[in-house]
Amino acid sequence: MVENPLLPGRKPTINDVADAAGVSRATASRALSDYGRVSKSTVDHVRAIANQIGYRSNDIARSMRAGKSNTLGLVVIADFTNVFFDRATKGIVDTARSHGFEVLISNTDENLSVEREAVATLLQKQVDGLIVVAATASVHDHLDPKSIQFKPLVLIDRTVPGVNATTITTDDFTSCEESVRSAFKLGHRKMAFLVATPNVTTVQSVKPILQNSAIEDRVNGFQSALVDSNIKNAQWAFSPDVPELADSAIENFLDSKNAPTIIFTSNNDMALAALRVFGKRGLKIGSDISLVTVDDSQWLEAISPGITVVERPVDELARLAVEKLIEQINQPGAKPEKIVLPTRLISRGSIANLKANK
Repeated sequence: MVENPLLPGRKPTINDVADAAGVSRATASRALSDYGRVSKSTVDHVRAIANQIGYRSNDIARSMRAGKSNTLGLVVIADFTNVFFDRATKGIVDTARSHGFEVLISNTDENLSVEREAVATLLQKQVDGLIVVAATASVHDHLDPKSIQFKPLVLIDRTVPGVNATTITTDDFTSCEESVRSAFKLGHRKMAFLVATPNVTTVQSVKPILQNSAIEDRVNGFQSALVDSNIKNAQWAFSPDVPELADSAIENFLDSKNAPTIIFTSNNDMALAALRVFGKRGLKIGSDISLVTVDDSQWLEAISPGITVVERPVDELARLAVEKLIEQINQPGAKPEKIVLPTRLISRGSIANLKANK
């Protein structure tokens, strides 16, 4: 605690500032909070006195008076080792700061109850709006207008039917579909798919109910291309984001009677599992086995050969999330938007050309 040199043992108050500056409490409050009609000379004088006696303003109380805190609440589902959410978080923080906003961040690890608590906590801290990556599309009462105190809300990465908010997602379906078709053109007929699935506890081959739209879009894109290519013997593994289980799923693919020539993974964590197993077995990517994953990162391009990826525009998504939220803060009642950003397949050297090898 900073002590008031005029009143030792007690934290300086706004009344102390007013008394020391020789102004009313209301004038001191306006001078320190930058609102109302106060001359520049009075503002400078009051602030100098506040610094002299060690007064620190109550940001939450000030934001309640002003009706704005210049902070945004970000509820992220994944830990920050996930490449996509790491970059998205940095992009959101950087963009917000460029607009004069700070960001309070909560991490929920796909846990709905933690998400509820995170939203409630951020609202208590008087954030001006929320950016949320929802853990599930099936339960969302905590995101309805009354529950979030009618604060502006932007949903990113996933859609949540029933929530009337601006959503910013990526077109994962199209590029995942394209990735399978590209492999098919290069002669691949034996394919396997490893999908990170938060709502399962063990690896399973049967598609579960998928609780978020991003994973659903990727799986549907893969499946659509399989149907178009008339491939009926593809292998599937839906795995928790647990390294040992993901590794085991890759091992099972490779040890099966119908071992794949190419494996598709739904995110970088699953791609790492594939790379670990390939390395242990001495398999050369792009010749012995092929690999495609969703979400790009520097290490996927830097390794040799580089890994073919479905690239999502994470920086643009982050920028738009902040800008659209600020628009709603400044224009209450603005109509929600549904924004879907295009993705692209970046081909590198990780898909073998089986036709050329015949």
